[in-house]
This record gives sequence, C-alpha cells and structure tokens, in this order.
Amino acid sequence: MKQESHRDQNEISALIERYEKMLEGEFQSFFDSYEFEDIVEHYIDNGQLGEAMASMDVAYEQYPFSATFLIKKAQILTILERLDEAEKALEIAQALEPSNVDLHIAKGSILSKRKKHHRALKCFHKAQSLSDEPIEVYPFIAFEYQCLGKFQDAIKFLSEFLLTDPEDDIAIFNIAYCFERLDAYAEAITFFTNLIDNAPYGEIAWYQLGLFYNKSKNYKKAVWSLNYGLLIDECFTAAYHEKARSLTQLGEIQEAINTYLLTFAFEEATGFTYLKIGLCYKDLSKFKQAIRYFTKASHQDPQLSEAWMEIGLCYDAIGSSEEALYNIKKALNLNPDDLEYLYIQTGVFIKTGLYAEADLAYQKLIELGCDAPTIWIEYASLVYSQNETKDAINLLKQGLIVNKDHIDLLLHLVVYSFYTKEFKTASSTLKKASNIDTKSLEKLYTLFPELENNEDFKLI
Repeated sequence: MKQESHRDQNEISALIERYEKMLEGEFQSFFDSYEFEDIVEHYIDNGQLGEAMASMDVAYEQYPFSATFLIKKAQILTILERLDEAEKALEIAQALEPSNVDLHIAKGSILSKRKKHHRALKCFHKAQSLSDEPIEVYPFIAFEYQCLGKFQDAIKFLSEFLLTDPEDDIAIFNIAYCFERLDAYAEAITFFTNLIDNAPYGEIAWYQLGLFYNKSKNYKKAVWSLNYGLLIDECFTAAYHEKARSLTQLGEIQEAINTYLLTFAFEEATGFTYLKIGLCYKDLSKFKQAIRYFTKASHQDPQLSEAWMEIGLCYDAIGSSEEALYNIKKALNLNPDDLEYLYIQTGVFIKTGLYAEADLAYQKLIELGCDAPTIWIEYASLVYSQNETKDAINLLKQGLIVNKDHIDLLLHLVVYSFYTKEFKTASSTLKKASNIDTKSLEKLYTLFPELENNEDFKLI
C-alpha cells in the first residue's frame, strides 16, 4: 500500500532536484528507502512513468534485499500493461518478502488485468489477512466483486471502507455504480444520507444523493441535494448539469437555463451544454432562441447530429419547411440509418408536398426493419392519397403479416376495401376486427367520421 509522505512540497522539490543532479553525474548521493518512495510517487503523480521506473532501478541497486522497489516497479509495469515483466519482478520480490502486503496486492492487480477475478480475489484476501490495516484492501476486493457481477458483495466491502474514509471519491463512484446496477435506488439514498451524516462536507456524496433522488423521480429532493454539493464546491459543474436536468423535470425551465449558463464560468462551453439550453427554449416554445443555441451547439460540435435535427424541428415548428429539411438532412448525413431521424424527415416531406421523396423514405424505413403499425398505416395513407388504393391495400396486408391482427391496420383495410368496392373483404375484415375488439366500429368512425352516415357502408 502507498507509503504516506510527511514531506511538504518544497522538501519534495528539493529531493527531486538532488536526485536528478545525481543522475546527471554532478555528484554521488545516498537516499534512504522512504526518499526513493517519495521520488517514485512524485513521478507517478506527474505521469512520468519512465522516470518512475528508472528511479526504482536505482533504488534496487542501493537496496538489493528490499522487495519494496521491485513491487513498485511491478506496479508501474502493470499500469503500462507490461504484465509479464511485472510478474517476473514480483517473483523475485516474493522470494525476498513473501508476507509483504503490497506484494499480494500487486499480484492481484495483475490477475485482475488478465480478467482472472477469482484468483485476484484470493490475492487480495491474502493481503487483507496480512495487513495491519485490512480495511485498506477492501476497495480492491470490492472491485473484483464488481467485475464478477456480485454487486451486493462489492457494496458490503465499499460501505465498510467508506466508514473509515467517507470522502474517497473512487469508492463513492464505485458504490454508486453498484447500487445503480442493482436498481437499488432507495438503498442508495439511505446509504448516502448516512454517509453525509458522518461527513457532511463531501460534495461527491451530496452529488450522488442527488443523482439517486433524480432516478427515483424525486426531483425536488434532487435539487436540494445538489444545491448542498454546490455550496461546498461552487465549481462542481457536473452538479450544475444534474440540477438543471432536475429543474427541467419540475417544469422550472427558465431556472434550468440559468443553471446551465452558470457552468460557463467554470468550464468551456460545449456543444452538449448549448444543446440542453436549446431544448429548454424549445420546451418554452421559444423557437428562435432555441435555434440560436442549437446553432451554437452545431458550430461547437459539427458531429452532434441531434443539434442539426433540433434546428430542423424548430424551423418546422415555425413553418420554415425548406430550412427544416436542410438541417434534417444534415443530421441524416451524420446518422444515415437513424430510424427516428428518417421518420421525422418523412413527415416533413409529406407536409411540404414532396410525396415521391416521402414514398422512398417509407421504403427505406421498412428496409431498415422499422415495421411498426404506424409506419404501414401512414405509408398506406400516403399511397391512398395518390389514388393508388390497391397499392395502399397491399401495404396494409404486408403490415398485418408482421403485426398480426393489429386493430388499426384492420380498420384501415376495411375502409380502403370499401372504397374499392371490395365489399366482401371489407365485411369479413370488419367482422374479424369486431371479434378482436368489440368497440372496433366505434374506433373506425373516430378514424373515418365521414363513414358514420354513409348508407352504403352501413350495408356491410
């Protein structure tokens, strides 16, 4: 386990300077083992893994009978995914200090990387039995249980660990992940409430509590929790985003917009944030403001297809169909097989009288596997409106193959058959529909009110 340094930053800087001057050959110097541990931790913390490895080699030359530096070297090799080399270093270390706690943690970490989680657990439990502070091994044990899908076991170890270190961010995120995988929202709320009682100034715990209130649809409590997280750390941008999402659910749209805007003081504006603001304005039916923010989103992130689609939807809402189609096509260029986008485009085609394009769009939707009853009904209605009633009937029959006995498809088939004077088909289909749903005739008159007083239709 990591040796805690008692040196301040100035002492660490002086230590690193002395070490690097020695490497440059300016003078020879002796470093005690704890100094070497501080040196390697400094390099690791700064992402200088090569320098950390080199410092361990120097340390091992000075302390050839200490397993510590071999173990640290193995830990770095594990980070670098050089697992075979790491295992060889640990074999030497085990011969020197077989009861070293860090040795077994390092062995477990390698096995975990190799996805041998049951064997990794044995190593971590061994480390736990050897350690003077076994609780420090609990996060390692919990992670293996997570990998094995044993989330309740992981929660057990993480919750005990967090009793001793209630502000460990990684442990908090991991236990939240486990609760979420189990859909144990109420249990999570209870846990984080108790955790906050023990350590009320942990903004991550308040944030997670807010997330689980959100998942439980208790949006007022979510806002309350997230506000406390923001009181502790006003720069906590993730909490602003989650708070804005909760406010949107509460219908407090303008307040949600203001909350999103606050994030710009602490982080660079992203396409995603502009998109969310645009969606808020769209909810308020302020389409011009929405277009402004969706456009900002598309400029910030040109690959954000949702931004282009939303611009199109807003233009469609204000009656600017050409601009709507232009932007919808932009979205489809990014996601050409997105069924929702294709469906929206088809609706705009029909609205603007581009029936041939709409026909092709329905064909593509069906080719891509979109076989919902609505698609067949709308496509048939389009074809019927072009005076191609027999083709419309064939489409409805195809729709009934994949949506057997769907009542709306049957009722449209009744009507189209009636209009082509196929009275026997209309009559038998209506009888079938009535057997499925006794209110089918009432529904038919709702869909086609002009038939209610049609004497010829009454005959069938």
